[in-house]
Amino acid sequence: MYITVLCKVVDNFGDIGVAWRLCRRLSKIQSKYKICLVVDDLDAFSLIAGTPASTVIATTIEGVEIFDWNDDLFCHDVFFSNGGARLGIILELFQCGRPDWMEKILFEEKLERTVQIIMIDYLTAEKYAEDFHCLKSLTRSARVQKVNFMPGFTEHTGGLIIDEEWEELPPYHKDGPVLEFTYNTKCAYLDNQKLQFMPQTEWDKMMKQCRVLFVRGEESMSRACLSGIPFVWQAYPQSEEYQLVKVKALLERMRPHFSPQDFEVVEEAWLGINTLSLRGANEVNDEAIYNSFIAATPRLVPFFRDFALSLRKNGDLCANLMTFIEKIAIIE
Repeated sequence: MYITVLCKVVDNFGDIGVAWRLCRRLSKIQSKYKICLVVDDLDAFSLIAGTPASTVIATTIEGVEIFDWNDDLFCHDVFFSNGGARLGIILELFQCGRPDWMEKILFEEKLERTVQIIMIDYLTAEKYAEDFHCLKSLTRSARVQKVNFMPGFTEHTGGLIIDEEWEELPPYHKDGPVLEFTYNTKCAYLDNQKLQFMPQTEWDKMMKQCRVLFVRGEESMSRACLSGIPFVWQAYPQSEEYQLVKVKALLERMRPHFSPQDFEVVEEAWLGINTLSLRGANEVNDEAIYNSFIAATPRLVPFFRDFALSLRKNGDLCANLMTFIEKIAIIE
């Protein structure tokens, strides 16, 4: 019995970072299902996994079978074999669609088995995550069913991926370095020292040693939320500052865990850094934003740790997902 995860690398390493964390966690928490990852950029995957690109094609890494999205003939033969066993459960990440060879198997060659596609969307604190969670939708075939499973920050969503290294709240290092990894910089900096690219597991270890985090995207943001370390999140800049909708939604999830006065410091830093890229450096002094937030972090630590602990109460997304799969009897 298999679970197949689909991922397209759209921008940087966020998508494949979430996909690899999801696959690794699924492979560890249960032994009933084999996990397959189909990804369209093996070079990006090899970097995030810390594995040479030449060794990742049609192989197994940390219990996960790796397949090249673009290898039509090979993937068609493998996934069509054994009655399409690898297609019983498909996790489609971030509305990435499905490879042409998979569409052919599902809708033209008419598998006899029932296929369940679980759509796992981007992480958001917006209300629609609760509204869409476990919501079903139709496909072109009665044998191919589709349902949403939403990551999120409440008990009415799937929660966050809480892998083994993040199950416990890490100790806070008050004398640790400051991490800067935003869209205003092309790469990550640790106390103004440029960092080389590092695999996911090494990145996690590095984040936990910091006293302040300035991060971007979903993957690093989710780890920052779980770390209990004071952090500022820069969402992907969008037209008409739509990214502020997502930023404000997460801030509202965090607000109850802070005193009103201390939350003002957090809110000011978050809104400032998320308008900087559109308004220009001449109008907003990012250095001032950084310094003000860093100066306030000693008194902010307990609030961020309280928020991080609250997220663990929602459970691990992968464990919640497996419960969901079993509950609706997706796999016969």
